[in-house]
Amino acid sequence: MSTKPAFNGSLADTEQTDTQAVLKHAFERTPLDPDIARRVDERAAKITEQVRQTHGVIDDETFQLLLADDES
Repeated sequence: MSTKPAFNGSLADTEQTDTQAVLKHAFERTPLDPDIARRVDERAAKITEQVRQTHGVIDDETFQLLLADDES
């Protein structure tokens, strides 16, 4: 019995397949299909925009202060 879920065409399955391809590309140096790279970039841009809408944009000075707090 396989532990891998059967493909039913849902977005989650596409994301899982894309994730596996990106990991293989990163760790095994397999070529990354341009369509997968495009989908990943599009999802990242969408998530980034959602975070900006929810939390706003942090200015550089505040960001640097937060980094300094992490170092201490």
